[in-house]
Amino acid sequence: MPLGGRVINHILFTLFLYIFSLLCADTLSANPLSTTQTIELKEYWTLCIQHTEARNVECKTQESVGAIEQSFEDFDGIAIYRTDFTVDKSYQNIPLTLYIPHLRDADEVFLNGYLIGQSGQFPPNFEKATLYSRSYPLPNSRLHFGSDTYNELVIRVYNHARQGGLSSGAPIIQSSQTITDQQVASEGLLMLYVGVMLIIAAVQGFYFAAQPQSRDHLYFGLFCVAEAIYILTYSHFAFASGLNLNIIFRANIVLFGLLTMLFFMFMTSFFKRRTSNWFKIPLLSFLLAYCVASIFIDIDLIYHLVHLLQALSVFVLIPFYLYLFYNAIRDKLPYAKLMASTLAAFIIAVFFDILVDLQILPTFINELEGLISPVFLVAIFIVLTLILIHKHWLYYRNATYDYLTNCLRRSAFIERLDEELHRIHRSENTLVLALLDLDHFKQINDQYNHIVGDNILRAVATRTSDALRDFDLLGRYGGDEFIIAAQVSNEQDASQLLKRIHISITEKPVMNGDKKPLYVTVTIGGVTTDPKTPSSAEELIEKADDILVKGKIKQKGRVHI
Repeated sequence: MPLGGRVINHILFTLFLYIFSLLCADTLSANPLSTTQTIELKEYWTLCIQHTEARNVECKTQESVGAIEQSFEDFDGIAIYRTDFTVDKSYQNIPLTLYIPHLRDADEVFLNGYLIGQSGQFPPNFEKATLYSRSYPLPNSRLHFGSDTYNELVIRVYNHARQGGLSSGAPIIQSSQTITDQQVASEGLLMLYVGVMLIIAAVQGFYFAAQPQSRDHLYFGLFCVAEAIYILTYSHFAFASGLNLNIIFRANIVLFGLLTMLFFMFMTSFFKRRTSNWFKIPLLSFLLAYCVASIFIDIDLIYHLVHLLQALSVFVLIPFYLYLFYNAIRDKLPYAKLMASTLAAFIIAVFFDILVDLQILPTFINELEGLISPVFLVAIFIVLTLILIHKHWLYYRNATYDYLTNCLRRSAFIERLDEELHRIHRSENTLVLALLDLDHFKQINDQYNHIVGDNILRAVATRTSDALRDFDLLGRYGGDEFIIAAQVSNEQDASQLLKRIHISITEKPVMNGDKKPLYVTVTIGGVTTDPKTPSSAEELIEKADDILVKGKIKQKGRVHI
């Protein structure tokens, strides 16, 4: 791997570890389960359901609270969780709040027979609230305090078309201030994710505007915008916005398909992989149809679309991406290994989300859902952004600097020279412009080889640069011609500068591949500006070139000014 690749690899890996440790710390501190003095309502729940057809109620005991399907397989409808708990008298003057990590669909919560809160709506005006946690203040006037006095907690849940209920951890009771602080921290972290995504999108938009042919910047920028909106659908800002929760839920489902589509387009664009229309057109057509259908399809059927897309991702897209990684590494494309490993980590995070969503993983792993995915997403997106920025920077550098000699290209030099001439004219200073031509360079290439010729060009460029100041300009004007622009006091100062450059180039030999010394001679033709007479870059270059041509005819290997 080139030095630049190793450096950026090290920087990205260090940044990834730093962000991972930082966000882990923030996320853990925002997790209500990590605090002390918590009443955890984990054991001894009764779960009851009512069979619509038989109109009878069936109840089962859950030693450890879990999903409805843990007790009643494939149940859709109203389920009722019930448990008893005690509250120590020391909490009598402390406002308390019930926190539920996650509930599917809609709920109503009762404390000692009193409704203390609800999220979403039960049928017939059904509204899903499946994307959010719950926090309900417990009125002290409704609580019974004391170790021998029990409180009854009832949670009515409308489970709709998928596994649901208390599927992602047990409810807990904590002080209201603690719950509020933790939710503010959690929402703040969520907004941080959104802000990072939008900043990344803005950066990608800027690079795409500067380099329109690089569509990977466009697709990744759009992907980041969609991801930011997708994250927002999980925030309590969306929950409290007043929008119908079914609209927010449908937007979440549509964005899932849009993200899949944009990620596919980004991957194929970045790795410059031409995909067969027999694969690409049906895939994009399906993803587009998925997005449209998610808006209009009956909400009872919407999870079937989600399962189809998840199956497509696991059995079609992930193998395709692995195929892309293999070919990129085999063909030794730039950033292939780093990009492949980064995107593989992203795919693992997405796959983890799919398994959590399907509740295939054990409960204790499901509780990591809020930790792993955001950390991976933010860290990976920053890594991808830095890779794309570095790629764009290399493009800019290759368009500005000569790859062999690291000097400015001709067009870039003239652009910088014009800027310098405006500044010199305003300050009434003097500038010297000189063309430097290697003598007998064609014979060197013919006698030795082009590798020796390249070594000589690099040596001349390095020695010339060493004789100049950092703010002076040095460019490669042609095959064996260099161009110099430097601010000087007067013509005598200009002559001394050019002679110093001439000596720097010619006094020491250049060693060829056989360790044999080769002495290089150069002819320099220079011209100085008149502070009172403005000149353009083209005029100065033409004058310097004329002096160089006449100087080579008159006497090669000298400075002519």
